[in-house]
Amino acid sequence: MGALAGGGECTTYVVEPILVAQPVYAGMTFHVYRPATLPQGWFLTYDGYAVTQAPGGVWFYGSSAGNGHIIRTDFVVGAVVPTAVALVPYVSIQSTPSQQPVTVVQPGMMSPSWSNNGNFQMVARWRGFVDRMAVLDKPRVPLAWKGDEPTVVFAWTGQSWYQMKARKGETAPQVLQRHLYSLTRMVKTNQYSWNDQETPLLANQSVLWGFLWMGHVAPINF
Repeated sequence: MGALAGGGECTTYVVEPILVAQPVYAGMTFHVYRPATLPQGWFLTYDGYAVTQAPGGVWFYGSSAGNGHIIRTDFVVGAVVPTAVALVPYVSIQSTPSQQPVTVVQPGMMSPSWSNNGNFQMVARWRGFVDRMAVLDKPRVPLAWKGDEPTVVFAWTGQSWYQMKARKGETAPQVLQRHLYSLTRMVKTNQYSWNDQETPLLANQSVLWGFLWMGHVAPINF
């Protein structure tokens, strides 16, 4: 697993890269490895970013604090593009293992249709009504709303955002529960099906828009 250099100095060694799962996103995996110089509990991705696993199993990016120390950020691996949120690699790419550099394993990923859909993108301008996004479990559709007592909850149905207006004092789960039947019918009419492999991309886009990313949700847990 490691080697000693002449003169008693320990060389930087690399534990065999391992494939780990990100529990936040179903089916998402990525490789990590651990040089001997890294603090306990920290690993590197193939592109040189420090990551650590928090209690509960979720992987977060780290940021160098100087003197070899790393502090955990609030950026979840898979939810952001590191360069887009000004994260800096802990080591240069040249220092990483010689194996093929694969950071996130998501076969068949292509640019999602919603990334160039003007109707979808307009949600970014609804800051008076939206400050968070998520993906609903069933039917599986993107959601957008604001606060604990929203004015309206939006659901993407493949062609447009379906607006579910709230009654006074209603929470987001209550609004959704009241409109769930009509939402399900609209999704079926549009023959819309959300691709779960696109969830990390939507999570990243949500953060870039300045919204909170709430993950996968159901009326009973958000």
